[in-house]
Amino acid sequence: MDVGRTARAAGGLALGALAAQYVPSALALGQWSALTRVPGDLCRWRGPADRPAVALTFDDGPDPEGTPAVLDQLDAVGLRATFFCLGERAERFDDLVDEIGRRGHQVEVHGYRHEHHLARTPSWVGRDLAAAGRAMAGCGVRPRWYRPTYGQLTGATLLAARRQGWQLVLWSAWGREWTTTDPADVLFTVSRGLRPGAIVLLHDSDRFGVPGMARVARGALAPLAEELARRGLTAVTLDQLVASTGR
Repeated sequence: MDVGRTARAAGGLALGALAAQYVPSALALGQWSALTRVPGDLCRWRGPADRPAVALTFDDGPDPEGTPAVLDQLDAVGLRATFFCLGERAERFDDLVDEIGRRGHQVEVHGYRHEHHLARTPSWVGRDLAAAGRAMAGCGVRPRWYRPTYGQLTGATLLAARRQGWQLVLWSAWGREWTTTDPADVLFTVSRGLRPGAIVLLHDSDRFGVPGMARVARGALAPLAEELARRGLTAVTLDQLVASTGR
């Protein structure tokens, strides 16, 4: 028996397993690339660039302290958005999930708990996404899109999302509301990636970030609406942005 060869084979398998688990985290870097999506719809960062539209997206709700005010402001400035909701929050505030849809916005899924997948086992990730699916179904929502918390994912994330029938989506522009108290800073940061097909990340909750960040994001919506109009862009839901394009 060649003990050395056996050890090398075992080591190779272990390295392969680690790569399969953690290499997908590099997909988070896609926002800084020119890619629209990974073939096979493993992950998407943008919609097609041949239509004058963007998708505004909000993470971490629903939140009774942040979501209603964001919804009111979206209505006031005539913008449509997509809300990535946490399952545990949707269960507690299902009336807000209903309200998001009633006002013409899209509801998608952000997992069940707001935990970093790189610090969790594959079995935990699978259970979390299964629980999220049940929670959203209990709210009458059948998600198509899934955004992992913190924008980070593992091989287990990809497998669990595929098992639920969800397409993974990240973003190509973000507001970084947790870094400032000035909505003008959010507008400036978003504007650098604001072009046809952009998927913009904002937040309608402070619960997992810096206190006040949802208010800062909300304050940026009116000037953002003006900037979109100046550039000839329309804010649509994520489904509308990528509808029947295959791209």
